[in-house]
Amino acid sequence: MRCGDIIGGDNINAIGFIGAGKCGMSLAYYFRSKGVNVIGFSSRSNNTEDFELYSREKLINNSDIIFITTNDDNIQTVWNKIKDMNLKEKIICHCSGSVSSEIFKGADSENVCSVHPMLAFNSKHTSLNAISNAFFTVEGGGKAVDTVSEILSLCGNRFKIITSENKAKYHAAACFASNFVVSVCYKATELLQECGFSKSESESALSTLMKCNMDNILKVGCEKAITGPAARGDMATVEKHIEVLDERTRELYKELTNVIFDMKNGGIE
Repeated sequence: MRCGDIIGGDNINAIGFIGAGKCGMSLAYYFRSKGVNVIGFSSRSNNTEDFELYSREKLINNSDIIFITTNDDNIQTVWNKIKDMNLKEKIICHCSGSVSSEIFKGADSENVCSVHPMLAFNSKHTSLNAISNAFFTVEGGGKAVDTVSEILSLCGNRFKIITSENKAKYHAAACFASNFVVSVCYKATELLQECGFSKSESESALSTLMKCNMDNILKVGCEKAITGPAARGDMATVEKHIEVLDERTRELYKELTNVIFDMKNGGIE
């Protein structure tokens, strides 16, 4: 049974998007692939590809659920422009990881929510399989949360309902798992380049190590997957590393080493 076979009738008929960027376009293609009635977009860009382009007012009039998929800085601007339109009984969502539904000031609190896919959208055509496997968080008012949760359930996505108070901490967690992994990898490639590797050689050399580490984390969890000198208490090697690093990298190394020691109930100064 497809999502659209159930989501229909008088309760949920149509989803419209404001903002035709990577997130909005990818989600629109994904929902449509699951049978959801995506009517189209309102966007400053005329390039909405396979989807109808509407004026903002017409999109709202024809939608039961409106997803605001602009960048975070523009969510408030869009809301200020639509909040006095006919939004009665309509569900209003945004897809920011760090901003809560409280940004929709003046709205019926039951009808607003934030819906965040824990996924990096690298294009307007992010893999449907990747979105299908993505974990979502939902935060906001009861009716909106229930409605979006039903859609995600019927589309087959895993999700968690969180509170608005936890949005920033949740998003920080996502940054640790995504952005900071990239930045730590970048630092590793820099160190290898100081050892005579080219940039491409350093990235290639690290690839298997990183993939195996991630596989181990997913199989056995962080505590059992951790390896290296800090994990085995080899302080002599840790000190050798610290000695050869520049001041900024040294402090980063020590902080990350302390995280490992925290797993082992210890720490270094």
